[in-house]
Order: sequence, then structure tokens, then C-alpha cells
Amino acid sequence: MALAQQNSSYWVGVNEKFALNVGLNVDLYANRAWGKSTLDNTLKASYAYQNNQTQGLRKTADFFDWYTKFGHSLNEKKTLSLAAIFNIRSQFTNGYDYALTPRRRVSGFFAPANILLTLGLDWKPNKHFSLFFSPFAGKWIVVSNDPYSYSTTPPPPGQRPLAALYGVDPVKKVDAQIGAFASANFNKELVKNVTYTSRLDLYSNYKHNPQNIDMFWTNSFGFKVNKWLTMSYLLNLAYDDDLIPEGRTSPTMQFLGTFGVGVSGKF
Repeated sequence: MALAQQNSSYWVGVNEKFALNVGLNVDLYANRAWGKSTLDNTLKASYAYQNNQTQGLRKTADFFDWYTKFGHSLNEKKTLSLAAIFNIRSQFTNGYDYALTPRRRVSGFFAPANILLTLGLDWKPNKHFSLFFSPFAGKWIVVSNDPYSYSTTPPPPGQRPLAALYGVDPVKKVDAQIGAFASANFNKELVKNVTYTSRLDLYSNYKHNPQNIDMFWTNSFGFKVNKWLTMSYLLNLAYDDDLIPEGRTSPTMQFLGTFGVGVSGKF
């Protein structure tokens, strides 16, 4: 959790008399192995708000990602497994585009949500790296708000429904896809007390522009200060060919970086 508070009066280079930043990062792992089977669970989340004198209260980070992989070894060395993956990624509360007047709601809880379920082969040559591949993976983009979900009632002229921002039919609320999926995982202590965890997911939608690959890449850096105090940096990158943000004419790379100081422990 990170907390920063600022007060100033005629300080050169500072134009806010009051600013408060509050954020929370969560990076949890729960892994188990028995016999030829393994179960790996990861939960990453980030949530932050900023409050200053001129802009008021605004959300600056909102994200959660739950990733579960169950595997059953196919060989004696346990380097190749038949595995199933379930992944869900969304945000907690409404997000707004403050550049528009009135402000435009552009996201919410399960608006959108990315849900993935697949069965495939998982290759793990060592304890630090694994590579999963499936030629047939089910993916669902869900926008659970009201089918038309405009920022105001009646909507401003020319405003697209919220679901349309994510390539989803506003009435159906769900875009069901089938495609190829690959996931590469890496986890290692780079130097003493510095760990790096990374997951890169790639998805090709067979039903629409399969040559355009959707990407989600999450990276966590952990810096151990002592037995219980840690510093962390979480960097997420995402690209979806169906997502065209309001005011743009083409898809764009998404970026979210958060820094935190907190506690760590093993159970």
C-alpha cells in the first residue's frame, strides 16, 4: 500500500495547495503439487485514487487479474503436462474520461471483463519458466452494464454505447471467441532480494482478424527490504485489436504501472 499527502503554499513548481494519493497493490500466489499434478494460482490487483484541489477525486489505477492453471504430468521428468487454464481480468469500479464534458463513463465492474478457459500442453524445462499452448481456447469479452450504458440520459449526440468501445454488441453484452492461445511464465530471483515475475499471454481470434494478436503482459518486481517489508513495482501492458478508445481511430497499447511499499509473508 502506498500513501502520499502534500501541502504547499507558494512553492515554486507546485500549483496544488493540497494533494493526496492513496493506492493498494496486491500480488498473491498459492501453488500446490501432489503426485503428478500441480495447481498454480495467481491474483494481482491494483487500486489507487488521487485527490487534489483543482481536479477533486479521481481514480488513477484499477485492475485485477486472477489466473489458475491445473496440470497433470505426461512424462517422468515432469517437463510436459496436460494443463487447463482459467483466467479472468477486469476492474472494481467505474472509470471516466474526464476530457469529455460531461465526463464519459468508460468502464465498470465486469464492464469489460476478459474471461478465458482452455485446455492445452504446458512445457516446463526448469522451475523458473513454463510455456503453455492451446490451438482452441474459449474467450469471452463481457460488458455487464445496461445494454446502452451512456454517460447521461438522454445520451449526447453521436456517443457510442459503452459496450461498443470494446467491440461488443450492446444488446448481447458478450462477445464469444474461439482461437489459439499461448502463455509464457517466468519467475526468478534476479539478484539477492530482487525477484522478477512475468506472464505474457497471446491470443488469436479465429473468427475475426486472426492475424492481429491480442496481448496481455504483466510484470512484477519485488524488492525485499527485510523479513516483512518489501517494495514492489507492477507493470502491465495490453493490446486488443477490437478495442478502439473514444477519440481514436485505431487500437492502441494500454499501459499501467504502479509502485508500492508493503508487507510480505508465506503461509
